[in-house]
Amino acid sequence: MLTIVRPHRAHSAYGIAAREFARLYEESTGRPAAFAGDGDVPGTGDLVVIGSDSVNRFAAERVLDGRLDFAPLVYGGDGYTIKSAAEDGRRVLYLASGRGRSAIYAVYRYFEQYCGCSYFWDGDTVPKRADIVWEGVSLAETPRFAYRGTRYFAHRSLHRFQAEMWGPEDWEREIDWLLKKRMNLFMLRLGLDDLFQKAFPDCVSYPSAVDRLPEAGKGFDDRTLFWSLEYRGVLRKRVLSYAFERDLMHPEDCGTMTHWYSRTPLDFLRAKQPRLLSQNSGIYSEQTGLVWDIADDANLDNYFALTAAHIRNYGQAGLFHTIGLAERTYSEDREANLRLKLYVYRRICRYIRENYPGSKLLLASWDLYFTYTNDEVRRLLDELDKEQVLLLDYTSDSQTENSVLNWDVIGRFPWIFGIFQAYEPNSEIRNDYAFIERVMEKAKADPLCVGFVLWPELSHADTFMLEYAAANAWADGVIDARRFAADFCRRRYGAQSDAMLPVRLAMLDISAAAVWSADDGRKLTTDLFFNIFDHFAFKENESAERYDGLIELLEKALFRAPEIEHALAGIDLADPRVRRDVWDIRRTLLGRRISLTILKLRRAYLTGGDVAPLCESCLEQTEALAALLAEHEDYSLRASLEKLKAVSPVNPQFERTLKENANNMYCRSYIAELVRDVYLPEQKLLFEALRKHTGPLDFRALCRDEAAAVSERFFETLL
Repeated sequence: MLTIVRPHRAHSAYGIAAREFARLYEESTGRPAAFAGDGDVPGTGDLVVIGSDSVNRFAAERVLDGRLDFAPLVYGGDGYTIKSAAEDGRRVLYLASGRGRSAIYAVYRYFEQYCGCSYFWDGDTVPKRADIVWEGVSLAETPRFAYRGTRYFAHRSLHRFQAEMWGPEDWEREIDWLLKKRMNLFMLRLGLDDLFQKAFPDCVSYPSAVDRLPEAGKGFDDRTLFWSLEYRGVLRKRVLSYAFERDLMHPEDCGTMTHWYSRTPLDFLRAKQPRLLSQNSGIYSEQTGLVWDIADDANLDNYFALTAAHIRNYGQAGLFHTIGLAERTYSEDREANLRLKLYVYRRICRYIRENYPGSKLLLASWDLYFTYTNDEVRRLLDELDKEQVLLLDYTSDSQTENSVLNWDVIGRFPWIFGIFQAYEPNSEIRNDYAFIERVMEKAKADPLCVGFVLWPELSHADTFMLEYAAANAWADGVIDARRFAADFCRRRYGAQSDAMLPVRLAMLDISAAAVWSADDGRKLTTDLFFNIFDHFAFKENESAERYDGLIELLEKALFRAPEIEHALAGIDLADPRVRRDVWDIRRTLLGRRISLTILKLRRAYLTGGDVAPLCESCLEQTEALAALLAEHEDYSLRASLEKLKAVSPVNPQFERTLKENANNMYCRSYIAELVRDVYLPEQKLLFEALRKHTGPLDFRALCRDEAAAVSERFFETLL
């Protein structure tokens, strides 16, 4: 019998690596494995040795007497050395790693490289075989970047895409996937959970589990709970404990954390009455959404009391994250606004330096992208401590003038390259990989670039992007998307790889037409049918030619769509992963077509053309999209709600909240119920109005009441 030798005294991740080797060994060969401690190795039988000589006594004895070495392993790092040997008539496989989590990497990598396994967020492939590979095993790998990871965010609607809605099994499967992809960093930015209750138990109570949250607003600002806040605390503890047992990093959120998803409870405002910063921007301007003025030491201490409560109950110090005064401005005077923002960062950095010495701070680029000029970013970087701060630039894929390419970061300041990928609505296949790779080349060539992250507003949107980002986060050089597509298809589609590869390559061109950030009109930033009235709110002297370039781009991108659809017609959908990808491709094609039709309709109306054929075409395409989405549970709000109920009791008020979270001007997406009950009725309202009127009218205002009635009917009708 195979025996797995695990360290007796080491991080828990080594024991988990041993268990995972045994699981994959039995799943592939059908035979169980035995376990032994490193001081109690049996005298006969094949061995798998987990851990380097720094933790495993069996390996150490052989390194010390010169029979074995693990070069070029870097001890303490994320690399590993995997090698086979023969000793006393038995086979031995060594999986030596720099630290705990890389022992787990080594296990997954061995089965991937030598036994044909492949891993995806929605399932693995573990081929059956007579035995694992013993002969000629020699693999030493180390990552290009020290930080490699992803973030999970606070929007709600569909279970697949919204991490806040995942239960414990979902999270454990996701953390396992992070390790299979050799990532080491993740972040739960899902709101504050019960930190106020834990930090200020004297004045902040737990809210009712069956009522609307007192701080709830409308749309995505309605943060009414689905599970009780007490259960969310239990879940967060379980998730982070599971991650820390596997040696993963999770940054502690700190500083001015007030935001739309982390509101200040009314209990706290009444009891503490913090002085609030006065904004000149309107967003999050309710008292619960205003930032506390941390010029007041009490406010600074209270913000960090939340961070301390998280560390005490859930997390661990050492790595912190701040978003500063994100997305907001505080003065019409740019210089005064900048002075305030720089001051806030100084206060946060000083507090961490003094209270958590030696810790690193990830300074998020979101506010820099939104409210700073390039020169202002340079001024900020000039004063930051390079030993303490890492610029977490998860907007590196922005195609606007204000970006990392113009901040003088490269070669000058420690930073992390990041792909934002998409806003909450953008769950279809999208991204300009050629542009991403041009920036990535600069990042990989820069010794001061120490990380690679995927940091979107939604999860699991594009499986290709997830795999592409994970591969590039590890590799020394740039793995371009077209080269990566062949490997992706081989691993994901197996026998159908040859049929799917031309589809995936063609989709790269269609994908490139839509990005989250680009100069106005150059690329499609979001599909237009989500909020169709916005595109017919005409002003006087509105230009009919404004979107000619975008129309041309979409027409060119969709040129191969019939070829793709023909190829998909022959694909076997028995594998749910293949079926999921086919649905993603088909809905992307339909979405692009509908957006193109809306652009042409807009132009036809302004030029006095015949709008009727385009209106009919748009309705037909949207009805086809409704039918497509109705056939897959990934796009069902009802199915998502049922999944919540299967984990823990759900607040009876939450169905209305779920609908409001999904159906608002920011979050509308590819959701079956919305297409059927909202998008199609809105199109019919608009198209009727277009036929009745001429001239540059504001149809958003003209149809406001009727459109509001459509949404209200959706809110009131049970799923």
